[in-house]
Amino acid sequence: MENPKIVFLFKQSAIVTENELFQLAEDSYVNGSPWSIEMYKQELTGTHNEYAIALYEGEKVGFIGYTMLFDEAEITTFGIISAYKNQGIGQLFLRSFIDYLKENEIKTVFLEVREQNKSAIVVYKKIGFETIATRKNYYHDPIENALIMQLSIK
Repeated sequence: MENPKIVFLFKQSAIVTENELFQLAEDSYVNGSPWSIEMYKQELTGTHNEYAIALYEGEKVGFIGYTMLFDEAEITTFGIISAYKNQGIGQLFLRSFIDYLKENEIKTVFLEVREQNKSAIVVYKKIGFETIATRKNYYHDPIENALIMQLSIK
């Protein structure tokens, strides 16, 4: 599903700001950003932390926070702003991201997702992620379990 209006940029930590990430997260999650601006600032200056950005007609509409270490990656945060949800952008972004990881010789990807975030879980499973564990009461506001999901890249 190629769309010339959509562009995905990887390794964008040097040009995206903590304020932009916070606002994207505020607009992406039902309960607002799970992280403060200061937490995004720390993420952007971390050694192994990186961000990918989704652009639609030049506007930032989504992000993926991730770490890569050896042959593993972890998606730490992922969101598409509300106005662009349910249009396939998130799934396309995630598939492009997995291709990027594959090019960088990543073999395994992990993520955590709220147990009640059924729409995200459906997308993750469609891409090939499997639930491998549950973290009880991991999330706050509201308190909720986290599913730990894993994807083996072939």
